Amino acid sequence: MRCFKLLLLAGLSWASPAAAGTACRPDALGTARTLEVPFAQGPVGRASYGRTLPLAPGEVVLTFDDGPLPRRTAAVLDALRAECVKATFFVIGSMVAQFPDTLRRTAAEGHTIATHTWSHRYLDRVRSAAVRRDQINGGLEAARAVLTGDAPALSPFFRFPGLGHSPALDGYAAAQRLLPFSIDVDGDDWKRITPAAVLARVLKRLHAAGGGIILLHDIQPRTVAILPELLRQLKARGYRVVHVVPARADTQAALARLDAPQARPIRLALDRLGTRMGRLAARAPADPGERPLFAGDAPLLLRAGLFEDAPAPPRPVPDQSRAGETARIVRVAAVSPPPGGGGFSVVAAAPAAAGFRSVAEAPPAR
Repeated sequence: MRCFKLLLLAGLSWASPAAAGTACRPDALGTARTLEVPFAQGPVGRASYGRTLPLAPGEVVLTFDDGPLPRRTAAVLDALRAECVKATFFVIGSMVAQFPDTLRRTAAEGHTIATHTWSHRYLDRVRSAAVRRDQINGGLEAARAVLTGDAPALSPFFRFPGLGHSPALDGYAAAQRLLPFSIDVDGDDWKRITPAAVLARVLKRLHAAGGGIILLHDIQPRTVAILPELLRQLKARGYRVVHVVPARADTQAALARLDAPQARPIRLALDRLGTRMGRLAARAPADPGERPLFAGDAPLLLRAGLFEDAPAPPRPVPDQSRAGETARIVRVAAVSPPPGGGGFSVVAAAPAAAGFRSVAEAPPAR
């Protein structure tokens, strides 16, 4: 009942972008620093690539997959805003096409927008190169249609559904100037377990890893239920949140290489989305916070089983880097790339912070 009330209230509320600038409480978790992640540093996340971001001990990056879904994503955004925390949202193109206003709110509140394919197909199980291409490009095309190509929140960060990848898929992503993000800590919130079990697993695995990229899902009721307490526990245990952002030139490079999806259902959905966004631009109210801009983003009847019947994600590939070392990445020839494409390959160990830069850092807590 408590979780249901939270979801209901989140669905009935809408925060204007100005609300994102509200001053943080003195005891809020906050965002410790902002880290720019360049394309040249290649894919990250130990679960798939054996290496991760150059984070200090106790630093975490919060990521959310599979949205947007109005009431649940709104509840996640409310919890993050209450603690002045920034995160990265790996969105599904077909969900963006249904609920563009929820994506607009996510971007307006300062979070990074990344993509997660058009409809969550497990690409390492798809034989058709055309389907794989449309899935990858359809997700980014949908996000660009809503946010426009110059939106600061839009990034070339990309996550394979189920973390399922292959050399050919990694090569295509690199040729498209997309930067694959895997994970370091899985919250298992997509499994049919209790919210308490999700919270316990996140904290236990985070303690074992010492920090890293955390995977949660903003469409899952378990995540909505535990997120406020999880953020409080991160604060109490001394963890610090790092917000990852792209280099703006990298986003523009990915958009320049974007291949328009060819599958008719995706094309039609994107055409409808473009029409909706065009109408919005012609009649947008002065204060977007006054009301939801699309009927599709009004409160809806939730289906608790959304995405829960999908097969379990494939096991991560073995660690391809040398144990205990952070890898340096360079561009090499891709697997069947388009002209001018490139790929990633681990070539040597290098200092953890090579190529990355902190673009903002919060003052130390008092």
